[in-house]
Amino acid sequence: MFLIQCILVSILAGLLRWDGRVFGQTLAEVPLCAGVLVGIIMGDPYTGLIMGASLQLIFLGIVGIGGATPPDSTIGAVMGTFFAITAGLDAETVVALAMPMAILGQALGILCRMINVRYNIVIDKAAAEGNTKKIDGALWQGAWIFFALTALPVFLGCYFGADVVQTIVNYIPQVILSGLSRSASLLPALGMALLMNFMFDKQTAVYLFLGFVLNAFLGMSLLGITFIGVIIAVAIYQTRKHSA
Repeated sequence: MFLIQCILVSILAGLLRWDGRVFGQTLAEVPLCAGVLVGIIMGDPYTGLIMGASLQLIFLGIVGIGGATPPDSTIGAVMGTFFAITAGLDAETVVALAMPMAILGQALGILCRMINVRYNIVIDKAAAEGNTKKIDGALWQGAWIFFALTALPVFLGCYFGADVVQTIVNYIPQVILSGLSRSASLLPALGMALLMNFMFDKQTAVYLFLGFVLNAFLGMSLLGITFIGVIIAVAIYQTRKHSA
């Protein structure tokens, strides 16, 4: 059963890598969705949701700009959630372990792009010849390279790594685990800060402080603040629509 679960999780990781490349941008590859899907495969969607949400906060502000390849949040989320369920790790430990996995995925992503560069020449030549089948073949070969270099490392890590990770965690001194837990609690704030670095401006600052006041001083839940945000957005849209 464990082997089948590892195979299914690795196939899932490969399919998630195709999000934005083959399936369109469905956002299934984000940590929140990836964590839930891994949890369903492992029979524990609740833990998958918790881990996916925790990892989502870390990678929230990580965006690939231009030709830059950011840490691979998909591999980090898939393997982090898998280890959380199989090894019984808590959210803080998973958050601390997910970043090295994501950096490994980053290196694999760069390798995929280096290999796929050669298809540019093939596609240009096929386009000049009007050979659409050859273009399709080259595009699918590139997609399968992304699939293979995602699914294979995830399978190897899941199949051989759960016991290894648990053993390593057991041998880590408690003072180091406590330090990792404290630092991991700061990573979601870092993710939000990175996101705000792109989004924050003078026009939207008032809404940021409104949300802070509603939560910090009035104790309103995140769901309630979301509804208020939707109401404000609709009101602004209608006002601009009528004034246009």
